[in-house]
Amino acid sequence: MPRFRILFILAVVLVIGPVGLLVRRAIDSVELEQRTRHQAVAERIFDEMERALSELLTREEERPCGQYSHDYVPQGQEGDALVRSPLADPPSLPFILGYFQIDPDGGLETPLQPGRAGEAPATPGGRTVVDEMERAVTSYFRSGAGVARSRAGVVSQLPGTTVALSNDSVRRDESLGAGNRVTAYDALRALNKGIEQRAARQAKTELEYAPAPGLGRRAAPAARPELANEPAAAVQATDAKDPARIEIAPMVGRVIDAHRMLLYRTVVRDTQTYRQGLLLDLDALASWLRAQALGTNGIATYATVAVGNTLAPVAPTDSTSAFVYQHRLAEPFADLSARLTLHPLPGVGDANYVYALCAVVVLVGGLGLFALYRMVSVTVSYAERRTNFVAAVSHELKTPLTAIRMYGEMLRDGIVPAEAKRAEYYRHITTESERLSRLINNVLEFSRLEKGTRQMSLATGSLSQVVAEAADLLRPHAEREGFTLDVDVDPSLPAVRFERDALLQVLFNLVDNAVKYARASDPQRIALSCHAAGGEVDLAVRDHGPGIARHHLRRVFEPFYRGESELTRRSKGTGLGLALVRSLAEHMGARVRARNVIDGGFEVAVIFPTKGVSS
Repeated sequence: MPRFRILFILAVVLVIGPVGLLVRRAIDSVELEQRTRHQAVAERIFDEMERALSELLTREEERPCGQYSHDYVPQGQEGDALVRSPLADPPSLPFILGYFQIDPDGGLETPLQPGRAGEAPATPGGRTVVDEMERAVTSYFRSGAGVARSRAGVVSQLPGTTVALSNDSVRRDESLGAGNRVTAYDALRALNKGIEQRAARQAKTELEYAPAPGLGRRAAPAARPELANEPAAAVQATDAKDPARIEIAPMVGRVIDAHRMLLYRTVVRDTQTYRQGLLLDLDALASWLRAQALGTNGIATYATVAVGNTLAPVAPTDSTSAFVYQHRLAEPFADLSARLTLHPLPGVGDANYVYALCAVVVLVGGLGLFALYRMVSVTVSYAERRTNFVAAVSHELKTPLTAIRMYGEMLRDGIVPAEAKRAEYYRHITTESERLSRLINNVLEFSRLEKGTRQMSLATGSLSQVVAEAADLLRPHAEREGFTLDVDVDPSLPAVRFERDALLQVLFNLVDNAVKYARASDPQRIALSCHAAGGEVDLAVRDHGPGIARHHLRRVFEPFYRGESELTRRSKGTGLGLALVRSLAEHMGARVRARNVIDGGFEVAVIFPTKGVSS
């Protein structure tokens, strides 16, 4: 049996190992699918933000340079007629505070103000929008540390990339050219045409002819001496071989404080350098980006977008059940980053069914292994007990036969002259013969019961007479072993169904079992009782021995089972007595019960039902 347990444990380990790996792989696959799908949703949201910014950037980069003045000469228009710049009207987007142009001499002009006079809209604090813009823009460009200050808080995340910050999936996306471990999947995830077009845009050169649409003429030419001293005929460049050369650099974005950002470009006309751009309100820009990214399709129910910048980063997310992603916007908005908190989407990578299947597999596998173990262990244990039974029966048969043969040969050879001694030898021969008969009867009876060939001839009546008869037969045997047999039988027992021979054999086995296991008891007394109670008749045999250990108590009725080790047992027996008692009782419609008595001893009761029995 110990060897079988070791082999079974090894087999269980060999089975559980691959099954556990398979289950773990299935769970990991479902979790990966869930993360991948949420990542795809997150990147789609960020792509919408990038698309909206790309459209804004394209519109601003294609804007004629002259529109940054209040009045300008449109391209292709002859004469000196000036028109009002469309940028002088209130901005169409709520996050655009206004447009500006920095002249080569460092002066600032804006379409919101004609020339350098006039009134512009006022802010709630009393300062005009022009004053606020001039203060913010000029202070930034006049500060040598402006660029360094705006880039001080930029994280190591590359522009245009997304980083997962939750659910054990934190990994930073590398640029397609920044590392040597870029997979095809990474390249596909990084594919964003809007970002590529913006990142690949280089400084462009325009060959334009006067009246220089990139730099329209001011209504107050004295403020721009580089153009005021230039005659109109020269500006119109009638000679096509001498065009006015203008170089326009791509837009650059810089955060100037926690709530505002500059988006500007550098324009070079011959040797004169201008900066043209617009001032953005970051809070309004964040609201606009959220509306562009989430739209009205219901995703806003599960997604929360927060936009931060290098001077005012996004606060960490406390949610542990959500998927959190951070995206750094592509140039020229690389100073801005967006953090998306995406709560689990319904029906996306749901792992509950996998967990349920894994639980079923583990449960069924565990029950199967347990059933297999029980079946094999019972079979092995039963085989061991049968082997022990054969050895015990051989010993039990050999002992009385040896005694009978010895006493018979002594009497045959006449070497026992004393009559009293011969009578003692005759008594020993009779006792051993009865013991041998009981043993053989038990073996044959159990064999018939096990094969199902035992036929019961049940009769209906009171147990009183049969119990009294059995007591008379068993008392001499008990007294020879030094025991006193106390009989307590109710004479008015109700009728039950039983077979006389089977009942006698049950009582013989119970009393013999008490004699064998209570030899060292004090007092050496066996109690045989039979009483009616609660619609049943209890036939009980009790000794005053040591009883049975609790872990053996539930198995004493199993065939061939003995609580003691075969090598160290102190009493004779084959392990069939109580098993035969239970089998005979069940064939008579009764049940058996074994218990340790509180004040000492062991009791076995055969309980006969009286319900439905007519006398």
